[in-house]
Amino acid sequence: MKILVCGGDERFVLLSELLQKSGHEVKCYALSRAQLPAGCVRADAPVSADAVILPVPAEDARGMLNAPFEQSPCRIEGILERAGDAVIIGGKLSARLRKAAEERGQQVFDYMQSPALVAENASITAEGAISQLMGRTRAALCDMRVLVIGWGRIGKLLMRKLGALCPSVYLMSANPASRALAGALGHRAIAPNCDTQLLKSFDAVINTAPAPVISDLCALREGCILLELASAPGGVDMEKAAEAGLEGIASRGLPGRYAPESAAAAIFRAVEDILKEVSEHE
Repeated sequence: MKILVCGGDERFVLLSELLQKSGHEVKCYALSRAQLPAGCVRADAPVSADAVILPVPAEDARGMLNAPFEQSPCRIEGILERAGDAVIIGGKLSARLRKAAEERGQQVFDYMQSPALVAENASITAEGAISQLMGRTRAALCDMRVLVIGWGRIGKLLMRKLGALCPSVYLMSANPASRALAGALGHRAIAPNCDTQLLKSFDAVINTAPAPVISDLCALREGCILLELASAPGGVDMEKAAEAGLEGIASRGLPGRYAPESAAAAIFRAVEDILKEVSEHE
């Protein structure tokens, strides 16, 4: 199958190699500053293909391709226009992009709808957050008190992974049901209106919630490390964190930065499942 990989970070360079090794003919567009794997051909412009692979997220707010390895901005529409009847496969595709492709008669698939990929990404994110935390402190995790905010996929995995290294890990959630389940699983679970002295005791806070849970960041002790993992706008105002004397770190997109090889392999499996589904329905 002829595949055009467009833009993306190191994950998509590695994804190109995995696709090429699995027998596909791979061309890469908007990866001009990347070191391409052997066998992958660089394309100076979008070309027609059987499938077009877009990054995650596929585009920015202006509708431009997410292409950190490219110097000039690339219009998503330009890729779709030249893709012919290719299958369009990307991550976190906007309604606007879907409509533009479907109006051209192109099938559209979002690999971030794969439960397996979402779970693997969450696991990598949790591990990456722990790595970042370890790199930001001179103390061992076993001597720290850490607060995890949010009981979603990443929050659950963080509680499990951190619990193996740090005996003083707490979960904060505004949802009573989440706190009850976390408590039943053996975790310390607290509400946002917990005692101020308890909040002051934490050496680090890792936020996974998409909206603010701690209303007053000044309730945390000065020097506390604050990692933001939630997608923008997230649950932490970094300016307010700095004003409160906290070490705020925006740590979004960890899979691509912390473990691009593992993240690429997870995307590859999801893409191959989509390609198999498409071929079975032809």
